[in-house]
Amino acid sequence: MNTETLHFKFLKVFCCVLLLQLGWSHALGAVTEANQTRQIQGVITDSQGETLPGVNVLVKGTSIGAISDIDGKFTLQVPSPKSVLIISYIGYETYEVIVGNKTSFNIVLEDQMNALDEVVVVAYGSQKKQTVTGAVSMMKSSELVAAPVANVTNALVGKLPGVVTQQPGGRPGEDAATILIRGKSTFNDASPLIIIDGVEQESFSQLDANEIESLSVLKDASSTAVYGIRGANGVILITTKRGKEGKPKISVTANWGLQRPTQIPEFLGSYEHLVLRKKAWENDGKDPLQQDNGLLTDESLEGFRLGEDPYRYPDVNWYDEMVNKRGALQQQYNINISGGTKAVKYFISLGYLNQGGMFKYTDLQKDYNPQVYYRRFNFRSNIDLNINKYQTLSANISGRSGEMNGFKGASGSYFQGLIAKEPWRHPIYNPDGSIAAVQGSGNPLTSIAYSGYENSKTNYYDIVGTLHNDLSFITNGLSFDMSISFNNNFGSTKKYTDGIDTYYYEPNTGRYDQLGEDSPFRFSEDKKTDPMRRTNLQLKVGYGRSFGKHNINSILVYNQQKTTSGSSIPSALMGYATRVEYGFADKYLGEVSLGYNGSENFAKGHRFGFFPSGSLGYVISEEAFMEKVKKVIPYLKVRGSVGLVGNDKSKDRFLYMGEFTGQGIYAGGGTPSFGFGTTNPSTNGGIYEKRNENKLLTWETALKGNIGLEARLFSNDLLSFTVDVFKEHRKDILLQGRSTPQIIGLSSPYLNVGEVKNWGYEFELSHRHHIGKVDYYIRGNYSFARNEVINYDDPAGTPDYQKIAGFRIDQFRGYQVLGFFQNAEDIKSSPDQTTLGGPIIPGDLKYWDRNGDGSLTDADKVAIGYSRIPEIMYSITPGIIWKGLEISVQFQGAAHASVLFAGNAGYEFGGGAGGGQVSEVHKNYWTPDNPNAAYPSLHMAAKHSNKNINSFHLKSADYIRLKNVQITYSFPSKIYRKLGMTGLKAYLNGSNLYTWSKIDNFDPETVNNSGEVYPQQSVYNFGVNINF
Repeated sequence: MNTETLHFKFLKVFCCVLLLQLGWSHALGAVTEANQTRQIQGVITDSQGETLPGVNVLVKGTSIGAISDIDGKFTLQVPSPKSVLIISYIGYETYEVIVGNKTSFNIVLEDQMNALDEVVVVAYGSQKKQTVTGAVSMMKSSELVAAPVANVTNALVGKLPGVVTQQPGGRPGEDAATILIRGKSTFNDASPLIIIDGVEQESFSQLDANEIESLSVLKDASSTAVYGIRGANGVILITTKRGKEGKPKISVTANWGLQRPTQIPEFLGSYEHLVLRKKAWENDGKDPLQQDNGLLTDESLEGFRLGEDPYRYPDVNWYDEMVNKRGALQQQYNINISGGTKAVKYFISLGYLNQGGMFKYTDLQKDYNPQVYYRRFNFRSNIDLNINKYQTLSANISGRSGEMNGFKGASGSYFQGLIAKEPWRHPIYNPDGSIAAVQGSGNPLTSIAYSGYENSKTNYYDIVGTLHNDLSFITNGLSFDMSISFNNNFGSTKKYTDGIDTYYYEPNTGRYDQLGEDSPFRFSEDKKTDPMRRTNLQLKVGYGRSFGKHNINSILVYNQQKTTSGSSIPSALMGYATRVEYGFADKYLGEVSLGYNGSENFAKGHRFGFFPSGSLGYVISEEAFMEKVKKVIPYLKVRGSVGLVGNDKSKDRFLYMGEFTGQGIYAGGGTPSFGFGTTNPSTNGGIYEKRNENKLLTWETALKGNIGLEARLFSNDLLSFTVDVFKEHRKDILLQGRSTPQIIGLSSPYLNVGEVKNWGYEFELSHRHHIGKVDYYIRGNYSFARNEVINYDDPAGTPDYQKIAGFRIDQFRGYQVLGFFQNAEDIKSSPDQTTLGGPIIPGDLKYWDRNGDGSLTDADKVAIGYSRIPEIMYSITPGIIWKGLEISVQFQGAAHASVLFAGNAGYEFGGGAGGGQVSEVHKNYWTPDNPNAAYPSLHMAAKHSNKNINSFHLKSADYIRLKNVQITYSFPSKIYRKLGMTGLKAYLNGSNLYTWSKIDNFDPETVNNSGEVYPQQSVYNFGVNINF
């Protein structure tokens, strides 16, 4: 089935299930209930599973009520099954539920983070969710810790609309997801700005999820304009946890997991491989018996078929032999301590992560550990000290230390070597137990156990101090905050080399020839990472007042930042920002934001920019005319925004400056010089101008518009949804000019000529209700973002179909395949393809002669497929809650993405006679008797026409994945209170458990054309959470 069709059917099923559940819920509510008094009981807990004492339980419209005891339990007499219970507690969302036929209730109160007056973290502050007029999505800590991932960026996958994620690899310590917000709108760095506790950071990938209180994604101009020159790609705001007044609370979390590759490539054994190899040589017009040193004789092939002599006729599945498919262990531990008094509040967190590698044979090495692993320690201390009635000092001290280890070349390049290694080359060991090899083809075992290893250590330390001043003694609502932060990271990489004897064994003579040579294990390099230091000063004046139904909130911010990295020239940013919010009766809403800041990436006089935005919101449900439908539509809001933001992230700093360089011939002392003459050239010192300066360079600008609709239907948020439609026009994108004539003799200067349009839509919806004693919920989201290049400085005279303009950013380009050549006459009557590599025979790929000149050349390449980044992301998460048991399942998918299967990942024999494997698809090659084959004719030639970039080898990277499954059991209070606990949970969860896609052998999210990637991992995890 077509994957794109599948994901649309998936959405239809989701909508149908949702409508059926709604209809069922209302049908159940319509059943006539007996009108009789009876006793009910229940237990009330918070979203973390902790019981809540002192909660008010009231029968609506009566004076009948009860209060939950120390274990969160209550008992109550209700007059009728139609009675409605109102459960309320300070700091939590008021909850209403119809009694119905139930006699026992498990009620989970959501704190105000889930209510309409939820506090949403936005730029330089927070707002009530009901009054937010920008496009903001938020995740809570509980959602982040639910996924058993070592890298917190992977916990975002499929959770938030508009957030595009892609995990390029799975090596421990290097498994962070690439994150884009609403797709890609630039040719330069499109990554969002990361802000942690108000301070800009490079990444949040190595934070411990247990430290995080909330994560907000700011998507439109209204939300990000205050960041001005850094706001065009969106912003991710992370707020870490803080202590609250009360007794000390201790939370201990432990996880034990097993990692396994999501996809294990399967290749053909030696006999089938060589049969296809023989056919490929024949197709190239070569005599197979004269190739490969007699490997393809009938006698040899029969020996490989029988497999009775593993030394003469080896058949080694190198991937299976080197990679432990049973998996590697992953462990995570965390302890959080929080509490405080009126004078001081504290939050302390300690975390440890240990990710193991999945390679065999590492135990052969006794002098060192060549196994891949990543270990990380996290620490955080957030302290809030009330100095006096008007001043509070907050101090955040955090750090992490990571260690990444592995044999030399343990990254993706090793896996590329594994899939390139033919099964027939040689065995792992020779008959005498020595390590086998052949000339020009080493043994993958030696890379693991005897090549040496690399060990990298990184350290990050952050200190943030904030003095909050309440200036209400001057006027109510006035405040002033001063924040200073220091960020420091440094590290080192140590490399060690090793070697061992390897031998080629000649079965006919019994002779052993030494190839590899034993070398002593020794230290080879200690490279210090350039330390990075960043200081930031932020001053903020805030004013917020309410005058009757009028609410005003405003901020004025000054920010300056300096970053130093090693011996590089320090970089600096400086700017001002202001935001004014106005609301009337929480019904009519408006906001204006202004950013004015600058960057040293540009010449003086062109460093500062002004970035305005405005937004409006209208809470329709607050109107009097909505009272009649209040029970059906308790909340309905429309909002819209428009604004200008910027992006100063380019490929390099100081691109506005001219560049001078040497010719590449150097005299003594390394002086750049020119060579004159050909026989005995003389050299003369000198340099030349390589690129002209362009002091008019400036930042990219993005004009963004957004329209949103938010709604909650029926009581208790039975159904809620949010829909956003957006459009962006990105201009002045910095790129190296492409239309500059080469006759000038200089490299093209960088210009602000790039232009892109990006548009799309996104929605999320949720449904929550119960069937009898079982509560259930369904959550889902869907995002679509498409870009189109408007201007890429295409040279004059370029045909429209070969321009970058008019197509998508990073869209693949190659030859459009029309089918297979069916016979010699078909080849003769078609445009000449031998220009791309021959010979051309029946069964080869037939290309479109786009320009119609009768010959296939680069001029016939066209845009094909999509880019590597998906245009569509979607997710659906159903779950049930019964007593203390909760089960949730997340399906996540992506569509409108392409991946090129070439080289070792796609071509037969890796694309050439030098090495490479073949898989099941290559057996289904074209023959006259198999004209509808899945693969063209086979060839050994590396530069054959079939092995150009083309639409046949460009595959759909669409997929649907069983992303997460979690089974959680919250033990009853009568069990854990006997042990001195205030809460106890145990859970089983897993991530990346199964994937549906059109791609064989590789994970559709991580594969590249050469297979040079450490596989993405499935994780099967058991964990416990204990609270004291």
